[in-house]
Amino acid sequence: MPLTRFLPDHPFAERLYRAAEPVWEEGLDQPFLRELADGTLDRDRFVFYMLQDYLYLNDYVNVHAIAFAKCDDPVIRTHLSNAIAGASNETEHVHDFFRDAFDITREQMASARQSAFARSYTSNMIAIAYTKPLIDILVALLPCAWVYADYGTRIAERIGDAIDANPYKAWIDMYRTDEFWDSAVWLIDDIERLAVSEPGEHLRELTEQFVVGVEHEYMFWDSAYRMQRRWKEEWR
Repeated sequence: MPLTRFLPDHPFAERLYRAAEPVWEEGLDQPFLRELADGTLDRDRFVFYMLQDYLYLNDYVNVHAIAFAKCDDPVIRTHLSNAIAGASNETEHVHDFFRDAFDITREQMASARQSAFARSYTSNMIAIAYTKPLIDILVALLPCAWVYADYGTRIAERIGDAIDANPYKAWIDMYRTDEFWDSAVWLIDDIERLAVSEPGEHLRELTEQFVVGVEHEYMFWDSAYRMQRRWKEEWR
């Protein structure tokens, strides 16, 4: 069930989810996640994804840091500081686990380059971070945290006890935890609080920005499934 169902009195979060709902729900049923859920996802596709995710997280941490520098709200600064520590840990330690489990070499990690789709996603977030106010940055960060928490939980619920034999169990377990849910909840809470004082036109812009972020999440997995580095496959 989408996270909004568990957060009453969050009308702007509900608005964001409803605007992105078509691509959000289609995203959960795309081949990468469907095959990951039933344990049949090709290892090379997962390795491609993990390398892209490793690069993505470095930019994701930087966007948090820019938000922290712009923020004068002590509560949000604490949330951002904790998020930076958590994302840095994910980059350094969690990916080490998957690197060892799937025989990803340090040379592969050092030579990895962002796909066109991942670069579009992170470039958009970074541009927002440098040029927009705090609430825009938080909305740019939200799709990753919220979509992963939602998908991880729903995949685990869908496959039930079959998760124990799934080669991607550790990945599913990581994103279905209460701790990972928390990474979305604080963002939703803080965005909701800031949104109260925003004019209607800005809220419409933020809603569209959120939809674009969820679309980027979709294309991140889609391009990983196709192992596509450039905009057109023939440009490889």
